[in-house]
Amino acid sequence: LNVTTLSVPEQPSAIIGSTTVCSGSGEILSYVSHPINGVVIDTGLAMVSYYWEVPVGWTIVSGQGTDSITVTAGTVGGTISLTHSNGCGNGMAQTLNMSTLSVPEQPSAIIGSTTVCSGTTGLSYSVTNISGGTYNWSAPNGWSISAGQNSNTITVTAGTVGGTISVTPSNGCGNGTPQTLNVTTLSVPEQPSAIIG
Repeated sequence: LNVTTLSVPEQPSAIIGSTTVCSGSGEILSYVSHPINGVVIDTGLAMVSYYWEVPVGWTIVSGQGTDSITVTAGTVGGTISLTHSNGCGNGMAQTLNMSTLSVPEQPSAIIGSTTVCSGTTGLSYSVTNISGGTYNWSAPNGWSISAGQNSNTITVTAGTVGGTISVTPSNGCGNGTPQTLNVTTLSVPEQPSAIIG
């Protein structure tokens, strides 16, 4: 009588797939772990099954019980795990840590002069920098942004009239709430009236 001994399956290979998703986006994502190596002996005990777990609030759309799943992302991160099992028990799980991103928060108050002389060059306006995003600035009609677009600090040349300076933060998940600053321009005084005397 030939006797074969079995062990619990090996740990699955690394899980391949996105590790960062947009919070609440409902993105459809795919994850795969390549099948374990070796010949599967054709007995009930040796058949290897696959069991996936996903973070709270995520949903497995398809693929449970196979080496590849499709999921719908939730609002918070967590861990995706895959465990191989056979008739002898469960092997060591393979895991993949997931994180979620949200659109950026509204920038801090814009720092810069609110009353300037028309035509002034080299004016600076800034907000507190937050990593992982970009800043889209706009200036009043007739003003020009000479440096810093997409960063947290811009350099501008004032036009002849005032208006609103605005900055909108964005990242891969979309645009956040803009921050604004009203600015006024001054010109040199008009020529005095005729001198009476």
